[in-house]
Order: sequence, then C-alpha cells, then structure tokens
Amino acid sequence: MADPFELQVDAQGRMVLKRAGQDDVVDVRIRRVFPWSQPDRYYSLRASDGKELLLIEDPSALAADVAAVIAAHLDAWSFVPRIHRVEEVDMRFGYQQWTVQTDRGPAAFRVQEREDVRFLGDGRFSIKDADGNIYELPRVDQLDQHSAKQVEKLL
Repeated sequence: MADPFELQVDAQGRMVLKRAGQDDVVDVRIRRVFPWSQPDRYYSLRASDGKELLLIEDPSALAADVAAVIAAHLDAWSFVPRIHRVEEVDMRFGYQQWTVQTDRGPAAFRVQEREDVRFLGDGRFSIKDADGNIYELPRVDQLDQHSAKQVEKLL
C-alpha cells in the first residue's frame, strides 16, 4: 500500500487527497482499474487531468473513513445498470434495438456496432449503447428462457 493518505470532501463536493509533505490535490477522481473482472480491488486515484496520483491495490485494507468516501464516490459516479430481462433485441435496421428490464428500471437503447457487445471472461457481457452508456448482462445460462432466446440471436 502507498504512504498514508486522507480523502475528504470539500464544501463544493470535490474530493481532496491529503498526503504528508505534499500539496493537497483537489477534485480527485477514482476509477476502478478492472471494473468488470475485479471491481472491488485496484482503485486508481487521479487528478482532474487524468494523471494517476495513487494506486490502491486492496481497498479492504483502508481506514473506515477513507473507504466510506471512496464508496460514496463510486456509488455516485458509477452507473452500470444490470439487465435482468431482455424483452426484445430487434436487428431489422442494421443496428440492435434493445428493450430490457434492469435493476434501475425499464430501458430501451440502440447498439450501433456488433463489437459494442463484449463477452467477458466469466460469461457476462458488457453492452455499450449508441450514447456511450454501459449495461451489464449476466451469463446466458442465468437468464430466463425468453431473455436467453433474444440474446442467442446475437451469438
């Protein structure tokens, strides 16, 4: 683990990184290094220009107050709806029009390129829609029969 540090949220809601002997860094961003394969390990703290300031290999080893700031930030900035049911995947017009039920409610979106549906190593899929939003789809064997049939059209 890196040298000791603190994370605080300032009055404007920006995250501030404090380290002994260094200037405070305001407007710090947190990114999961492996958001799909290891979402609870390896966090990168970055300056607003994207420069990495600190790599946290094991977030479970952090002090409770720092872990709470990180968890709140990730909850606020990570929006990846998980698809529970696929109502329809319409491919008639040269793109995929998805109608789904997610953990955030119903959604309809368009996928422009076949490559925007990515198979993940553990059998899940990540789907990027035409607006750049990312959705998570569980393994086909974890879907209901109707949903699996809709997804199998793509495989």
